[in-house]
Amino acid sequence: MSRPTSNISDMLPRRAEINDASVPYRSGATYIVVMGTFLTAVLCAFAVVTSEPFVVPSIGPTIFIIVGFPLSEQAHPRNILYSTAIAIVAGIIGLAIFGLIDVPPDLADLTWVRAGALTVAVAIGVAGIILFRSLHAPSVATAMIIAAGLLNGPFDWLSVFIGVLIVTIIGVAVNRACGKPQALWWRPQPSSE
Repeated sequence: MSRPTSNISDMLPRRAEINDASVPYRSGATYIVVMGTFLTAVLCAFAVVTSEPFVVPSIGPTIFIIVGFPLSEQAHPRNILYSTAIAIVAGIIGLAIFGLIDVPPDLADLTWVRAGALTVAVAIGVAGIILFRSLHAPSVATAMIIAAGLLNGPFDWLSVFIGVLIVTIIGVAVNRACGKPQALWWRPQPSSE
């Protein structure tokens, strides 16, 4: 039997096969909207209460993947956390190589130096994600956010990881409590080579 698909689920790569065709690959639209809104509100509340930058643009797609596609390789907590850590380090390396650690963002008038930092951050981030087999595409945006200088140093960089950790823990717990088949850590995928 083949797995049910939709236009949305076909946009995300999937190498894993679902043995039980009765388990839908993606969540229903109502669940995605309600739980996505809930996770976003929880994270925003943490950010407001602590005055920490937990909410960055790359967390939106992470929330969508966790609640919308819990069986996806990209929704495995291991992949989310490893790829986010890799992306943060990649962004920092991009900044450091080009001497931009303490330079404010300049995206309105992009310089070659900032473009170099962004390019290096993406290259290192993607290479690290592939090397560690931790596919989670939104984390590449995290590398770019950091290399662009949009966060103010180590505490903000750590806050991004903490925000992703909060969303991952709560998202996985909610999915499992609602009966969604969600990996608690990781289901190894077959190598694409």
